[in-house]
Amino acid sequence: YQRSCRTRMTMNAVKIFKDKEKFFIPFSFDYRGRAYPIPAFLTPQDTDFGKSLLKFHEQAFLTPEAEGWLAFQVATTYGLDKETMVKRQEWVKENIDLITRVATDPIGNICDWEKVSEPWTFLAACEEYYSTCIDCSRHYTDLPVAVDATCSGLQILAGLARDASTARLVNVLPGSEPQDAYKVIADVAKPHVPKHLAQYMDRKATKRTVMTVPYNAKPFSNRTYIRDAFVDRGLTYKGRTPEDYLKREMYASTGVIFSSEDLTVTVKAVRDAMDVIVPGPMSVMKWIEKEVGEAIKNGATELTWTTPSGFVVTQRLMKKVVETIELQLLGRCKIAVATEDSDKVDISHHKNATAPNLIHSLDASLLHLSALRFRAPLALIHDSVLARASDMGQLSDIVRQTYMHLFAEHDYLNDWASQIGAQSEPPIIGDLEPERVIESTYFFC
Repeated sequence: YQRSCRTRMTMNAVKIFKDKEKFFIPFSFDYRGRAYPIPAFLTPQDTDFGKSLLKFHEQAFLTPEAEGWLAFQVATTYGLDKETMVKRQEWVKENIDLITRVATDPIGNICDWEKVSEPWTFLAACEEYYSTCIDCSRHYTDLPVAVDATCSGLQILAGLARDASTARLVNVLPGSEPQDAYKVIADVAKPHVPKHLAQYMDRKATKRTVMTVPYNAKPFSNRTYIRDAFVDRGLTYKGRTPEDYLKREMYASTGVIFSSEDLTVTVKAVRDAMDVIVPGPMSVMKWIEKEVGEAIKNGATELTWTTPSGFVVTQRLMKKVVETIELQLLGRCKIAVATEDSDKVDISHHKNATAPNLIHSLDASLLHLSALRFRAPLALIHDSVLARASDMGQLSDIVRQTYMHLFAEHDYLNDWASQIGAQSEPPIIGDLEPERVIESTYFFC
């Protein structure tokens, strides 16, 4: 029902703008510098369906390099985002008939594309590739092609800690194929989880935990992510809540049952594996939490820092004034509602929020500086950039050069430590040469 409602609202927006020559999408910055579109529909940060309806107003002439990037978009949206560039382009060459069927008769061949990774953007990519590279009825392209950071939180933390081992796992350092930190961490954790769960410890089981730990996700949320990943695989959770029983009925069962105690052991195994595999980021996060706690205890009421792009972040987190409201509807109940900020600093919130906000402010800074240098149509989705296929080579180079500028030419973690008045030296490993990101094919891919 929610998807149906969203789709109808999206199509209402289409009716308003479909006859316009062009329209603009205004963005705003949040307090960390991250860019968010102001409209709710027809934006680069829309659903797969909403994104698939967008094209850049200005077209670009199709070059041989652009053909490669369009092939990249087709294969990536199909679901080959973990394959090498060569394999993605080879897949497209081997599936010309599929692409043609989808592009020329999407309704009649819906079974060819409805179950792919990103069905609607895949459909849009097939139509663009068919028209420009197969049928050659168009010689210009205006389709947004997207490249994403590989676990941007770990990429940023690897740069701050100058941690080469982490940088290699998240494609900051060059390699012949994309690296997969989620799989490596799953492999390290596997011997330490309950035996009956070991065969299910793969990248899908660890992905959401590994992605969110840099943003200070705690073991409680880790449990939910791992539990849901196991349930998706057909395992049965021996839980007691209605939600747990609902999930048990929704998915086919493998006959394997796991308990709350099993989850506790598994979460610990994954977090311990992260301490081993990504030591720099984990140490930096612990150091940030400690120093922020000390700063607040010493009288700071807010934290302020300036990012490399010049954006000033002010983090002011106060405890809330809470009022209790008594309601009567089919019985009586009391609800505690936060009404306004008090004059007391929320030290716990500051400690939990600072590492995520520092990361967000730096990945925002990376895109600020990249966008200022890029002289062509551009769209942003947090740690992803979109451009026309003809411009993607240039944009990819600029993003790599900007990361190098942030972490090779500047020692930002020490700068940040000075800005918040840290009392101890940050835990910088120092074996990373950030300038090597220039050679990395898969840094943003």
